[in-house]
Amino acid sequence: MAHLGKGGGLALQTFQLFQSLRSHIDVDLLCLDAPGLHRSMLKEPGVIVAGPVVYPRGILTLARVLRSIRDDYDLFQVLDPYYALPAAYLAKAFPRIVFFGQEPAREIGYRYGLAPALLTHAAIPALLAGGRLVVNSHSLAERFAKYAPLVIPNGLDFRRFERLPAKDEARRRLGLPEGRTLLAWVGKIIPIKRVEWLLEVLRLNPDLAAVAVGGYREDHYGDSYYETLLRSYPDVRDRVVFTGEVPWDDVPQYLAAADIFVFPSRFEGLPNAVIEAMSAGLPVVASDIPPHRELVRVGRTGFLASDPAAMARSVATLAKDESLRREMGVAARTFVREHLTSEACMQAFLDLYRSVIERKHRSVVHALPDRRGDVERTSKAKSR
Repeated sequence: MAHLGKGGGLALQTFQLFQSLRSHIDVDLLCLDAPGLHRSMLKEPGVIVAGPVVYPRGILTLARVLRSIRDDYDLFQVLDPYYALPAAYLAKAFPRIVFFGQEPAREIGYRYGLAPALLTHAAIPALLAGGRLVVNSHSLAERFAKYAPLVIPNGLDFRRFERLPAKDEARRRLGLPEGRTLLAWVGKIIPIKRVEWLLEVLRLNPDLAAVAVGGYREDHYGDSYYETLLRSYPDVRDRVVFTGEVPWDDVPQYLAAADIFVFPSRFEGLPNAVIEAMSAGLPVVASDIPPHRELVRVGRTGFLASDPAAMARSVATLAKDESLRREMGVAARTFVREHLTSEACMQAFLDLYRSVIERKHRSVVHALPDRRGDVERTSKAKSR
């Protein structure tokens, strides 16, 4: 794993799964050291830091450590396509499970351009050879159907959302606007998140305010996207609060302060941000992309929108109907509690680990030479 200290959806989901697994099996989390708000997680028992996040040297660092310890473990799970996947391939770490929370070629291509995307796409068959692929959404499973992936949706520790403060209390504590319907958005402020849609919604609904929770400086993009947003929407700047990056445990407080969750991403895996918002009892208005269709039940837990104008209309419908917001929020919480708990996610992985290890043991037994004929011949020779 890489980027644990920097946080992000995959890192936080990984750490939550790691903590859940520790009470059931012996598990270590091998990662690279990245500075960030969540760096304290690197000091948890069982976390092994191989070296700094430096591309591409970090791949070789991980590979070297994996090669030195691979005989000490029964199984390897790869949780990061940028560093850990090529490192596991170079280290010949088997048996291995590879987890995709996004389509690697698409994500890398969107950040770095067509050539890296094509290279990643071409390398995927070799990188997945001999491993078991797991994805977190059915839409991703369709994209990688030829690898027969297992779908294990992201799970959420619902306990973090069981004792939320009252809305007014949360707003006062966090210094958020009172007396307005408040929209919330959570994530990294980078172009694929299409935060401009949120600002368009505010522009089309002048009575609303919003809070955007997440860092606006990122290694590849810097803060240029954030600065562009500020320049492009000066007319709504006084109605949106950009918090910057906040501790993971503070996110539920911001969601408790909001009325509606807005999530206009261009593409996703199965976004933790939406699952957390639903757990906080918020109706969701999200972009109409395949992963969001797996989470949002249109008309029951929220709405899907294909453009900013449609998103603004759905938000306006919810903003003027408190009972509808409350009804959808209750349905959203129920959906997460019934289908997307961390316990269910952990159990699915435990079952997978057992099946992979049992298959490994069976293959070893079958590969052993059958010595019974030699024993019988030896016994007969001795008797003669």
